[in-house]
Amino acid sequence: MANYHLNISYGRVGKGGPHIDYILGQNKYANKENEIEYTNHNLPNWCQSPKEFWVASDDKERVNGTVYKEIRISLPNELSKEKNIELLNEFIDTILEGKYHYSVAIHSKESSYKTEILNTHAHIMFSPRELDGIERNKDIFFKRFNAKSPELGGCKKNTDWNNIEKLLEIRKIWEDIQNKYLENEKINIRVSCETLDKQREIALEKGDYLLAESLDREPVNIDGFLLKKSEDELSEDNKRKLESFKLNREIKELKDEILNLERLEAEKSLKKDAIKEIDLELNNFSDSKYKDILETHEKLEGINIQILKVEYELLSNFNMEKNRLDSLNLLLKELNKEKLSLEEYLERFEETVQKDEFKAYAEEKLKNSFNTMFNIFNQSNYEIRKAESILKNIPRQLENLETTSLNILTKGEYLKLKKQLDSNNSNLRTYKDNYEYKLGSEKELNFFKSEIKRLSELNKIILPQIEKIKSDYSTPEMKNKKIRIEKSIESKLLKEKELQESILLDRKIMVLILRKKLFKADESILECYLSKNEDDVVKSRLRASKAFKICNYFKDMKFSDIERLALNSLSKGRYLKAMKKYRVLNQKRIELEIEKDSYSTLSKKLLHLGSLSKVNKDLKTVNESLLKLEKEFKEIQSSIGDKKLYEEISRIIKLKDAIEDRYNAQGKMFEKSYKFNEFCNKEINKLKRELDTNTNQFTKSSLKANYINLRGKILGNYLIDFEIEKKKKKSFELNF
Repeated sequence: MANYHLNISYGRVGKGGPHIDYILGQNKYANKENEIEYTNHNLPNWCQSPKEFWVASDDKERVNGTVYKEIRISLPNELSKEKNIELLNEFIDTILEGKYHYSVAIHSKESSYKTEILNTHAHIMFSPRELDGIERNKDIFFKRFNAKSPELGGCKKNTDWNNIEKLLEIRKIWEDIQNKYLENEKINIRVSCETLDKQREIALEKGDYLLAESLDREPVNIDGFLLKKSEDELSEDNKRKLESFKLNREIKELKDEILNLERLEAEKSLKKDAIKEIDLELNNFSDSKYKDILETHEKLEGINIQILKVEYELLSNFNMEKNRLDSLNLLLKELNKEKLSLEEYLERFEETVQKDEFKAYAEEKLKNSFNTMFNIFNQSNYEIRKAESILKNIPRQLENLETTSLNILTKGEYLKLKKQLDSNNSNLRTYKDNYEYKLGSEKELNFFKSEIKRLSELNKIILPQIEKIKSDYSTPEMKNKKIRIEKSIESKLLKEKELQESILLDRKIMVLILRKKLFKADESILECYLSKNEDDVVKSRLRASKAFKICNYFKDMKFSDIERLALNSLSKGRYLKAMKKYRVLNQKRIELEIEKDSYSTLSKKLLHLGSLSKVNKDLKTVNESLLKLEKEFKEIQSSIGDKKLYEEISRIIKLKDAIEDRYNAQGKMFEKSYKFNEFCNKEINKLKRELDTNTNQFTKSSLKANYINLRGKILGNYLIDFEIEKKKKKSFELNF
C-alpha cells in the first residue's frame, strides 16, 4: 500500500565513493545488484562514470566538508515501474531544477516486515554545489566559491538545504506529486506529509469522521536494522521497540480494513441518495403526468415476477390437488388482467410523451455518463485478470506455509539459504549432464568438473544451516510460535481468497451489466479509445521485444565469451585491450599478405622491388607484434590460474543469469500489458459492432425501456454492490 516516507541526510568527505557503490549495487555491494531497478545521473563532462565524480568530491572537498546530500523516498507499489520512474524524475526536476549534479537509483526488494510486500524506494544523491552555467574542470569545481571572479573558484554551496523550511517544502512537493500520479491512475489512495495528529485535525475540519477515527492511532516507525536482526541479538529495549512496532502495524492494518468497509457502506448510502435524486428528476421532467410512471413500471415488474412463479409452480407440480390448481389458475388470470391494465396505462402515457423532447434529454444524460461507464468497464476487465492471478497464486502460498513462517522467524535468512540451495542443485544437474555426456570443449569440461566440486562443497555447508533452523524451531515453545504464524498466514490467505473470489464475481457481473448498458455512444469516443489503446499496444510490444532481445543475448552467450570476460576482469582490462590490438594487427597482416601476393610474377617483383621490400619489412614487424601478444595471452592465463579463472567464470555466469531473469521478467510484464490492451481493443470493437446494429434507439416500442434506463444504471449497480458487500463483510472477522 502507498505510504509516505521522505528524509534528507548528508555525507562528509570519504563517504561519497562508498555510498555511490551502495546505491548502484557495485564493488563491495555487488550482492545488491539484483535490487537495482533504475539508475540515472546528471554529471559534468569531465567525468566518465558516477564513481569518478563522487571519489573526486571526496578528494577535493575540504576536510570535514559535505560531499553530498541524499533524499530517500518510498515509491508506491500501486504504480507500475514505468510510472514510478516518471514520478521520480518529475520530483527530481521539480526540486533540483537542473541546477545540481546528481546520481539516482531505485531499489526494490522484499520488505523486512512482510515478505509478500515489496519495499520500493529511491536514493537521490546530489552535490550541494549549485551550478551557475560556468564550465569548470575537476580541480576548480570543488574549490571555495570566489564571489569577485566566479570562474576562478568552485560552484557555490547552497546552504538552504540545511534549513528546516527547505525540508518542509520538499516534503509537501513530494506529497502533491505522488498524489497526482495516484489520482491519474484512478487509485483511490492518498498520502500525506503531515503528522497523524495534523491529518486527523484536517479530517475533522472536513467532516470526514471515518478517516479521523482511522487516524486515531500511534505512528508506525522503527529503525530498519532492528527488523534484520534475530531476537537473540536484540537488547531488552530494542525488543520492546520491535513488539511495539508490530502491534502498531497490526492496529494500522486493521483500522485501514475497517475504514475501507465503512467507506463501502457510505458509498452504498450515496447510491441510495442518487436513486432518489434521479427518481425526482425524472418524475419532474415535464409535468405531473410523469409522477407515477416509475411506480407503474415497478408494479409491472413485480407482477411479471409473480406470473413467472405461478407458471413455474403449475408446470412443476403434476399431481396437484384440484383446489390448489383452481386457485393458481384464478390467480394467474387476475395477474394477467392487472398486467394488461398497467400496460394499457403505459401505452396511453407513451402516446402523450413529446418524443423529441425526451430523446434530447435522454441522449444528453447517456452521453455524459458514457465516459465514466466505459472507464469502469475497462477497469473491471483489468481487475478480473488481477483477481484471477492472485487466486492462481494462493494455493502455492498455502502449500509453502512452513517455508514462509520459518522465513519470517529468521528475518529472511531461511528463504535466502533455500533459494541458494535450489539454485546450486539446478546448476549441479546441468553441469553433471554436460560433463557426463562430454558437451563442450576441454576447457568447458574442466570448468564443469570444478563447479560440480565447488557447488557440492557449498551444499554441504548450506544443508546443515537449513536443518539447524528447522531443528531450532521444532522445540515445543518455538514450534507453537511457528504454528501460530502459519495459522495467521493461512487465515489471511483464506480471507484474501474469499475476498478475491467476491471481487471476481462482482467485476464479472459489472462487465456483463455495462455491456448491456453501453447501448448508445458517440462514434468518435469509441475511435478515441481504440486509437489510444493501439498506441499503447505498439509501445508495449516494442518494449517487450527490446527486453526479450537483451534477455536472449545473455541467454545465448557462449562459454568462450564468458571466459574472455573473466580473463579481462582478472587482468584488470589487459586481456581485452590486447585482444583489440591483436584483431587490428591480424587484419593488417591479412592486407599485407594480399599486397605481397600481388607482386607474384618476376617482372612485377623487379618493377616494384622497393615496395615489395617495404611490405616484407612491415609484415615481419606485424608478425613479431602478434607473437608478443600471443605470449601476453599465455602469460595472463598462467598468472591467473585455473582456480581463480573458474571462480570468476562462475561469478559472471551468476551475474549473466540474473540480468537474463531481470529482462525476461520485464519482457513478460510488457507482454502482459500489450495483451491486455489487445483484449480491451477486442472488447471495444465487439461493443462497437453491437452498437452499429442497434440503429433505432428511440422508437415508440423502446421508449419505455429508455425512460427507466438511467434509473436502472444506478439501481442495478446498487443491488449488485449490496450483495457483493454482504459477502465481503462476512469475509472479514476483525478481532482486536
